Amino acid sequence: MKTMRFWTLMVGMISLLALQPTAQQAKPQNAQQVLDRMAQAMGTAQATKFRTIQVAGTIQYPAQGLQGRFEAFYQTPNKYLLKVTLQGIGEIQQGYDGKVGWEKSPLTGLRQLQGAELEQIRQSATMGANNDVRKTLRNPRLQGQEKVGSRDTFVITAQSPTGAPVKLFIDTQRYLPLRMDMEVATPQGKLNTSTLFEDYRKVDGVMYAFTTRQRTANIEAVVKIERVRHNASISDSVFRMPKN
Repeated sequence: MKTMRFWTLMVGMISLLALQPTAQQAKPQNAQQVLDRMAQAMGTAQATKFRTIQVAGTIQYPAQGLQGRFEAFYQTPNKYLLKVTLQGIGEIQQGYDGKVGWEKSPLTGLRQLQGAELEQIRQSATMGANNDVRKTLRNPRLQGQEKVGSRDTFVITAQSPTGAPVKLFIDTQRYLPLRMDMEVATPQGKLNTSTLFEDYRKVDGVMYAFTTRQRTANIEAVVKIERVRHNASISDSVFRMPKN
């Protein structure tokens, strides 16, 4: 938040629009039909009108007693910057300028991302800018239905562009993604994450999950959005890799 999104937590903060289907809508028969309805529910068409997106809020790791703030910037078509400041640790940054992916933190210093980590941040940049998760899924398949909490969901399995497994749970009534399980690349190797999406709110015709809960290696992060701004002026320089 976008951890996807710290580098994966922001996957949990992608904008989503609730759709109330009419009684005349036929039940979707395959993954692509579900995903297309999800895209409509996400407000993808409206989101493509935004040149920039700026999201800010709080992040907590309850079990570890850590808390802080985050700010994420997206610029069409594929630029991304995430800043996270945690009490007792300092500022963590991760960015992508359309070509180069990078990370800077008190723990690892400044480093350029390569391989699966680079592809991962590229996905975050693209999906954050255009709000269309369909572009990051390969070989989606509808695997039936399961419950997430009290809600019935369609279950779709797929792969990311790097071949990592993805499992998406989409509300059968509102076509809101309620959960996403996926494998993410980290400096410590591949880890499995599970992200829950909650508290949807509409901003300029697009709905955002204002609370996400991500569990990675038995560590839970809770991300809460406080502010969303569209089409704010953002300099290209903020996305570039720092010199030191």
